Amino acid sequence: TSLRHHRLRGALVAAEIAMSLTLLVVCGLLLRSIYSLRHVPLGFRTSHIVVANLSIPSYRFAGQNMTETLYHPLLERVQHMHGVESAGFISEVPLGKTFVLHLEMKLSGSTIVAFIKAVSPEIQKVFGFQMAAGRFFSLDDNAKSQPVVVVNEAFARLYSPDKHNPAAILGAPLGKNSPLRIIGILDDERQKAVADPAMPEVEIAIPQITPTSAFHGPIEGIAMDLALRSGRPTTEIIPELREILRHASPELQNATITTMDQIVEDSYGSQRMAAHLLEIFGGSALLLSVAGLYGLLAYVVTQRTREMGVRIALGASRGRLLWLVMRQAGVMLLAGVGVGSVLALGSGRWIRGFLYGVSAHDGWTLAAAVLFLFASGMAAAYLPAARAARVNPMEALRAE
Repeated sequence: TSLRHHRLRGALVAAEIAMSLTLLVVCGLLLRSIYSLRHVPLGFRTSHIVVANLSIPSYRFAGQNMTETLYHPLLERVQHMHGVESAGFISEVPLGKTFVLHLEMKLSGSTIVAFIKAVSPEIQKVFGFQMAAGRFFSLDDNAKSQPVVVVNEAFARLYSPDKHNPAAILGAPLGKNSPLRIIGILDDERQKAVADPAMPEVEIAIPQITPTSAFHGPIEGIAMDLALRSGRPTTEIIPELREILRHASPELQNATITTMDQIVEDSYGSQRMAAHLLEIFGGSALLLSVAGLYGLLAYVVTQRTREMGVRIALGASRGRLLWLVMRQAGVMLLAGVGVGSVLALGSGRWIRGFLYGVSAHDGWTLAAAVLFLFASGMAAAYLPAARAARVNPMEALRAE
């Protein structure tokens, strides 16, 4: 009950408030990052899309035209499933992280470095990819037609012969003396992570990949994703799809099947996990600091019961007593908030790598956390303060 002990208790509560504020601010920054990530234009549709990741048994199809022996027959059966609106193959769905295949060659004196994807013409209907210029693949782009490719806007901006007109790349060959012609430019999409900008990308038509084509070696035997769009529930689609895959090749029935919504959700990765952990820690810290503030003030009011009675007996108003206790709570809150603000700003550099679309020193997040913590603390302090204001002076003077 000494002054030194009283100050120590107040300092401990203020320190608890400071640490709570730090956690609340960091949690707020991560939640704002998740919000920003969820509102990033992805460049493709995600709803009602089921994705099956197929590990192609290359030993069964070695040296064969896989379009004729596997892809086309399998796609026909999938497209005839009840409720399927569209279906197609793609070597890697956006944000899928299944594999990365790079292309490197010369184009107009520049060295091309780009992602390369193999897609079937139907995949545009599944994901709703938009064209910036030119056209996407059609069923007429097959093994007997002119070999063509589609590139994305990032590719066109970087490698177009006319830097002021990326569409000038249309019709150009993909590489020196290459038979491949660029027929279309796709709008950019998020490829490996929602927070990363689009990189140059080249797409080739699966029907044009034959045992004699240049891309047959790298593409043959890789993992291939089968994507379908359907309004039917996923629980109904998956068993039927597995049966179709089993008929196509027994090794495919154990394919990993998920939804595009889940793939996008998983791509948030570390930000989402860190935000969830800090929600728990921040919420626990807030409860502890509020409970500590309430407990300390309740103890102080109990210790000062006689003093409160004397003050009332000498004419102090109940509002004055209420203000006396609330002022004490306010001092601890202000001290904790002051130290906590410095800690929160200092901790920003440790979480900068987890943030997206928000600064590590965002003032709005800090202000919101301060107001929330201050309001919670004052609410917790009001109960002991109100009890102090209701003290009966006669009972207080008789108290030991």
